[in-house]
Amino acid sequence: MLNLTREECRVILFLMSMALVGLGVNFALKVNSRIERVVKVDSNIAKIDLNQAKTEDLLSLRGISPKLAEKIIAYRNQHGPFRNLEELKEIKGIGDYRYEKLRDLFFVD
Repeated sequence: MLNLTREECRVILFLMSMALVGLGVNFALKVNSRIERVVKVDSNIAKIDLNQAKTEDLLSLRGISPKLAEKIIAYRNQHGPFRNLEELKEIKGIGDYRYEKLRDLFFVD
């Protein structure tokens, strides 16, 4: 068929392998860009002012049940405005673990 020298065969093999590597890199970049778009959507969640939040505002957040939203509002009504986010830990049902998950959702003005 083709009378190629050993060196020509190596060059062709090298070019074919580089083409395959290029296809693999292209695929990986496409998959990664889709993942980045999903992550960016989640990381751009707006924070809610804990002292101004209404029950429906709290319920719109992931990790806040209706009962917990009621407890947060009741605590605020009883003790006045939150002075800092650490006060969330004083609400029954919010321990260290849950606080770590919730603190990025709120701010205190």
